[in-house]
Amino acid sequence: MKKITSKKLLNYGAMSAAILGVANASGQIVFTDIDDVTMAPGDDAVLIDLDGNSTTDFSPENFDAAGGAGAVIFPGVNGAVNADNGLIGTSSAGFTYPSNLAEGDVIDGTSPFILGDRGDLNFYSCAYSNSQFCGGVTDGYIGLVFNLDGNTHYGWVRVDLSADATAYTIKSFAYNSVADAPIMAGQTLSLEDNTIEGFSSFVSDNVLTLNARTPLETVTIHSISGQEVISQKLSNTIETIDLNGLSTGVYIATVAIEGKLQAIKFVK
Repeated sequence: MKKITSKKLLNYGAMSAAILGVANASGQIVFTDIDDVTMAPGDDAVLIDLDGNSTTDFSPENFDAAGGAGAVIFPGVNGAVNADNGLIGTSSAGFTYPSNLAEGDVIDGTSPFILGDRGDLNFYSCAYSNSQFCGGVTDGYIGLVFNLDGNTHYGWVRVDLSADATAYTIKSFAYNSVADAPIMAGQTLSLEDNTIEGFSSFVSDNVLTLNARTPLETVTIHSISGQEVISQKLSNTIETIDLNGLSTGVYIATVAIEGKLQAIKFVK
């Protein structure tokens, strides 16, 4: 983890997402991977600019509180909360608790967003049971919604929290640049909109079956976080791919047929 002092955080966070990390756009998914930024109580908030327009969309912060360390995320900047931005979560006794999403969970217009309110991730050292980040979390995902040029966009931020909330780490974030279009937690790759005529696929008994009218050429499978897990050359109109070596989760397979690409999502 990379520790950033308060002064550096102010300079670091004031810049756009392109400065925070390397933003890779693949189709509509804009993914920003950063050097891990770890905050301790008293450090300044990190300013997250999802779309690189120099406007802060969310600001995670770690602070000292009467009952212990607190970890929060603001939709906007503390003191200037954006009522159009929000987090997937629940409200209880006047507090909003962000949900800890699993990789592959869908973030869209049906998600239970709470707008314009700060989210408490580890408030007063787990004194409140509604916090899904209490007790320490590695690679937790917070679902985001924000307003961009009058349109609604969905995204996520990946975080770690120590069990006592004294270390709060921001690791990466992404959003769908297509207004009102969904994104999966952890998704860094886009699904192509084109459909190759006659192509179909299905998963059964840990086997991915691919069907096409003309011979298939290649298949490459990535986890939704972008890691390549399978790459094979193909030659037949019906091909089967053994998935036994993959962990349970959501994957994106990209198939080449006569020079055209078809991307599909499947669950193992």
